[in-house]
Amino acid sequence: MSKDLVLLYCTQQNRPFNATNLADALQKEGVKKATAQRYLDNLVEEKKLSFKESGKSKLYYALQPEDVLGKEEVHALELEVKTKTEQVMAKKQEIQRKMRELQTHKNQISVKEIREETTKKTKENGEIMNKVKPLKEKLMAQQQKKDEERGGGEKDALKEAMKAQKETEKKFVTHCETWLKRKRAFRDIAATIVEGSSVKEKDLMKQLEIETDEANGVEEKEFRALLDGLKKKMRADEMNKMMNKKRKLTAA
Repeated sequence: MSKDLVLLYCTQQNRPFNATNLADALQKEGVKKATAQRYLDNLVEEKKLSFKESGKSKLYYALQPEDVLGKEEVHALELEVKTKTEQVMAKKQEIQRKMRELQTHKNQISVKEIREETTKKTKENGEIMNKVKPLKEKLMAQQQKKDEERGGGEKDALKEAMKAQKETEKKFVTHCETWLKRKRAFRDIAATIVEGSSVKEKDLMKQLEIETDEANGVEEKEFRALLDGLKKKMRADEMNKMMNKKRKLTAA
């Protein structure tokens, strides 16, 4: 039956039709415009099709399922899609960040290289400390000798002691600065390793079998205070030397 054919065609296509374009579509089936119009109206009366007036013409279309979402449901789904999309983007950014961290870790020096560099720095620091400690002791002994000779009035011995003391102070400053510089470099390496991993600095030192200066009773603060005092004294001595030289030139 042609009416059933019209209903089937409208349902399958699921888009609006008027009598003219429906007749064109079903021309091979022998459906003409007047017949198409009659069938469409009958199907509307039978509530098998729906229609909407558009100007002077009518547009017919298949009935939509009862479970078609309403505006509120569509809006809720759109919000859910937006939320899920944002979550996906956030996860994507997190993955990219993790990939960058992984690449950074790959570019870092290996554990073997860390051990070698750490061993080297530890050895160098130990050698410097071995030089610094005797200098410190010698410096203190010379200071004591200087005080004793000053009280005894032995000017020549005092002069020699002061000269030796200055040389010792100079060596102490040089070695101490070198030690602090290498100690700082070692700390930077350790900090980089700790920052790039979940290992604590204390555990890292234990894992690499490193004995720190502090663990051996060597206080950096003590040496730094002594170093600052000596440098200040050396600057003052140099300034006095320049002033004395200037006075001699002026007097001449």
